[in-house]
Amino acid sequence: MADEFLNPYTFIPAFPREGLPEPLGDAPPPARDRLRRGCWTGRIGVTLTVRTPLLLLDTARKSPLSDAVDGAESAEGHFVYPVRLRDGRPHLPATSVKGMLRSAYEAVTNSRLGVFDGHDRPLGFRRDAGFALGMVPVLVGTGRVLYEFQQAALRMYDSDGTSIYPKDGQEAPQHLERLRAVVRRSKNNGTEVVRFVRKGTEEVLTRGSGERIVEGISFVTGPNIERKTCERFFYLEEGQTPQKLELAPGLWSELERRWSNLIADYRRAHDDAEIFGRRRADGGVAGPGERIGDGPGQLAWSPHLYDAARQDIRGGRLCYARKENGRVTALYPVLVPRDLYPVSPRELLPDSLAPARRYDELSPADRVFGWVSPQGSGVRPAAYRGRLRIGPVTCEQNADAAVERFDGAGLPIAILGQPRPQQGRFYLAETADRPDRPVRDGTPKEKLYRPGRGLRGRKAYWHHAGLDPRQHWSEGQGLRDPAQVRIGSHYREYRRSRAPYDENGSPDAERKRYRTTDEEQHDTQNRSVKGWVRPGTTFRFSVDVRDLDDLELGALAWLLALPPEHFHRIGLGRPLGFGSVRLDIDAENTWLHSGGEFADYYRSLSASLPSGDGVKVLEASREEFVRLVDSSHQLVTVREAVLAVARGNAELPVHYPRTRPKWLAENIPAPPDPRGRTYEWFTENERIAKDAPTAGRGRSLPGVGDTDTPLTTYLADEQREEGDDGRSGRRKRSKSR
Repeated sequence: MADEFLNPYTFIPAFPREGLPEPLGDAPPPARDRLRRGCWTGRIGVTLTVRTPLLLLDTARKSPLSDAVDGAESAEGHFVYPVRLRDGRPHLPATSVKGMLRSAYEAVTNSRLGVFDGHDRPLGFRRDAGFALGMVPVLVGTGRVLYEFQQAALRMYDSDGTSIYPKDGQEAPQHLERLRAVVRRSKNNGTEVVRFVRKGTEEVLTRGSGERIVEGISFVTGPNIERKTCERFFYLEEGQTPQKLELAPGLWSELERRWSNLIADYRRAHDDAEIFGRRRADGGVAGPGERIGDGPGQLAWSPHLYDAARQDIRGGRLCYARKENGRVTALYPVLVPRDLYPVSPRELLPDSLAPARRYDELSPADRVFGWVSPQGSGVRPAAYRGRLRIGPVTCEQNADAAVERFDGAGLPIAILGQPRPQQGRFYLAETADRPDRPVRDGTPKEKLYRPGRGLRGRKAYWHHAGLDPRQHWSEGQGLRDPAQVRIGSHYREYRRSRAPYDENGSPDAERKRYRTTDEEQHDTQNRSVKGWVRPGTTFRFSVDVRDLDDLELGALAWLLALPPEHFHRIGLGRPLGFGSVRLDIDAENTWLHSGGEFADYYRSLSASLPSGDGVKVLEASREEFVRLVDSSHQLVTVREAVLAVARGNAELPVHYPRTRPKWLAENIPAPPDPRGRTYEWFTENERIAKDAPTAGRGRSLPGVGDTDTPLTTYLADEQREEGDDGRSGRRKRSKSR
């Protein structure tokens, strides 16, 4: 049990919409020129009660750390955010509430996705070392031809990445420099360079027993892997003529297209600040090809990430060609590369779930909340305003009562994970028609995104159930790092750990937690907050509706009155437990009238609207919607998933995947790693044995209702192994290197 956890996000299944009950199908919205007699118009009063702290940050008033604390050094890219206030009260924008409700409404009605931009390109993934067995070193010649070479290891670095040159009066070989060299068989049955001279010099090479003299070109990518000691030397035997590789007719255009898409995927994996904005220990800016330490972000970046001259395959370039059944299928910039899946996420999304392209194919959420045509579609009409409006959201308490404030530099929030759809084990379903069934555990990584699969659905964040409301959201006694202190089975996941004592992840004396210093961690990966909205704070707002039929109104009523102890999520930091809120209908501020009642009212100057019971209208509509859901197995599955996420699971902690250090006692859950090494869990999850994940690895994200097989932490693996192309490297290499 100490190893089991819930990932912060899961997915509400989104089924292909062709089999849904007819009222939830696509249709144009109703005309605005008149109200329909049997439909409802009016106002629904709503009370929103904060259950877990609500992060409402005023981004316009952020400040650097040095402004928040006199004399403090300003951590570049790290900002401190105050609470967003208006008229002395916390300000929750109506647009945020509307976005929360729309997402939930899309889910429970299995509507089309409102937005699905930026998913048209195939995603990339890192190939395993075995992939290199089908690779050959090549020189791209003029006229779109490839010449095959052999390769040898060329020693250039010590194990810490320091260059061993100048050596024996020679400078280090440069990329694309032509050399003559003596080579021999290495201990790992590869080939290694013994000594070399620059081609064109008059220096004489002599060879010993088992050695031979060759000619070739140096292939240099820099110290971009931990414990890397060698570069590559592409060579031909002395006097040998380069062998031209046969290419199928028309293949070159496909090779160029795949290469361009692959390089673009490499670049999308990292922003310019990561590559060009790194700081050395002396405060200076490190060059992208410079190694400044060990671990992610400290190694040199591979040249094809920052050097334009290495980002195309013009004549004179060196790269690797993949050969299958004797024929070239693709080109790669390194021996163990990233690769692209054959299909994009968009190709796996059923058309019935894609954002509506025309006015006459709007789904229920589009017809109620509004719609804008996809960019570039050129259709008319290109938008629809919708028939629901959220009124001003007002906090009932002033800032003194509602806001928990933090002095000085504020509270450093934990690092929030970025969306990683390339983690197909989390985002993909086995088939498009069963989004509630994840990809089978143990599926080889390269077989994840492929035709026939589907997407899991809509991302949703678990309510963090089972937290001690008094202790969890406090700083504790201050004797230890608050992020490293366990409260029951939960850690304060929302708080960033203080700086690690060392890079080895050493334990404290009790071996129950990581050893940290008294220094807080402030960098570009996280932010600090000066306060949050306290649990128990209440907001009030109105939902104005126009001309909604019973089912449209019923779905909304269902969302506004979830069962007790079920919560919606809103605001920032939801993966960390922030932003669980309870919605309840305010009967005193609710009124609804039918289109027929409005028609009678407007026919007479002396008539008045009847004093109907708006809550009863909502209850009747809600029951109508529940009956519709009960008639569809797919909608029942969706409803149960929505309720499960809103309820949470008090038996399991919620946190990002992580590994447990070997020194930790078996009955203690793994604490947050102050070094921020979430990637280690995913590395362990992809551990390979005979071209497939090791038994117990290759886990997919369990379905919402799958409580029997939750995710578990893996034991951290610190051992070293041979890296990309015979170079010594860590098993847990940095992503996208």
